[in-house]
Amino acid sequence: MDLNLSSAMIDEVGDLFRALGDASRLRILKTLLIQEGALSQGALADAAGLSQANASKHLACMVRVGLVTREAKGNTVYFSPTLPLAKDLCNLVCGHITERTTRAYHALR
Repeated sequence: MDLNLSSAMIDEVGDLFRALGDASRLRILKTLLIQEGALSQGALADAAGLSQANASKHLACMVRVGLVTREAKGNTVYFSPTLPLAKDLCNLVCGHITERTTRAYHALR
């Protein structure tokens, strides 16, 4: 881990973690990672239970911080996860949550 980050780089890390701190964006990211391919904004909005406008706002944030990429094809815009970043982050965090939940479950038994 490189801890010699400039102030601007630390700000970028904060932006990335803030983007990951929203449940709607996590639902969008989960959908993209399960699909393993590009999906339209409409498909992502439906999968995450969001309006088109809300999905657009979340996707713009995710593009800005580098979690997803955007590609226009005709009148449709498609989004893909930025791999391996998105997948690695999800695996790390979800693995931690699963492990913590399992330990808590066993402690209660």
